[in-house]
Amino acid sequence: MADNGKDSPMAITLEANYAKKLGLPAYSSHQYALTIRTEVNDLSQIQQASSHLYRQLQEAVDRDIQQTGFLPTGREQPKFAPPAPAGGQPTGFSRRTTSDWACSPKQKALIERLMQDHGLGREVVEELARTRFQCSLPALNKMQASGLIDEMIGTYGSVKGRGRS
Repeated sequence: MADNGKDSPMAITLEANYAKKLGLPAYSSHQYALTIRTEVNDLSQIQQASSHLYRQLQEAVDRDIQQTGFLPTGREQPKFAPPAPAGGQPTGFSRRTTSDWACSPKQKALIERLMQDHGLGREVVEELARTRFQCSLPALNKMQASGLIDEMIGTYGSVKGRGRS
């Protein structure tokens, strides 16, 4: 309270955070987050201030995250993979056929189950994959498929019956 006996407006502190993580080729990813704090003196302006902050943060993150920086070339051999023989394909690895998906069979099954449980057409999920990762659904690598699954669960919810015996 002010010394004059009148109520002074109480400032409300709003804190907004926006983060984005992108899967990139060669099992790489990058993320970027911004947080901002501001004060609002008028309670009736909280919704407007919140929407404005969110838009500003989203635009800033979306603009700045486009600069990916260093990307692995894909030529580096992972420490856990056997060296490739002179002929090309490492021993114990099978070549994918054109009908196979690049992600794991469990990821493929989970994506298909989420599509089925939530009534999502193939074209909807295919468009999500193309928008987010610039490739087709079957071409998603494990990292990208994981990102797609996270986004599907965040948007539509988890698999029905998951976690039950």
